[in-house]
Amino acid sequence: MMQRRQKQTIIASVTAAIGLALILTVGWFFVKPYWSLGYENAQYGFALKYPAAWSFAENQGGAAAIFYSPKENALDIFKESVNIVVQDISRNPMTLEKYTETAITQMNAVFGINLEILVSTQISIGNRPGHQFIFIGKGPDGNLQYQCRWTLAGTTAYQITYTAVASGYERHLAEAERIMGSFRIRAADEESR
Repeated sequence: MMQRRQKQTIIASVTAAIGLALILTVGWFFVKPYWSLGYENAQYGFALKYPAAWSFAENQGGAAAIFYSPKENALDIFKESVNIVVQDISRNPMTLEKYTETAITQMNAVFGINLEILVSTQISIGNRPGHQFIFIGKGPDGNLQYQCRWTLAGTTAYQITYTAVASGYERHLAEAERIMGSFRIRAADEESR
């Protein structure tokens, strides 16, 4: 009788362990794409977090770093992205207000009548004053929607931009906003200590 109970206990324990292992394995595959990875750029003095399923590249197209959403399927030809552009403005130092005015003027010059401004407001970026500018840039091959954020640290400007096809803008917006919300300027953090 005692051996029978021990066998039943062992079988129940093994079954429970296998079940737990299966649940953890399935959970790991389901949750892994949402884990955040840390990224730090020592050259430009900033850090952020991004989803594990996203990829990144450095020093491309004028950006210090670009983070790309994963392809959704074989027909997905446009990868949504968050890029960080760092500008040295020491030759023409300016306030955040003047920088904002200049940036919006430049966007108007680039897009002209194809610029549809959705939001232009002050925000906080990594505990620093900043500006958010959301707009649609209309083009012959389709419309792109942008969420730009910028802030200044001394004579350095940091621009963080989420870019997506306008019709699919919401699809990766939450992830993009988490990336942008995690952005921190390391050099400025150390100067304030």
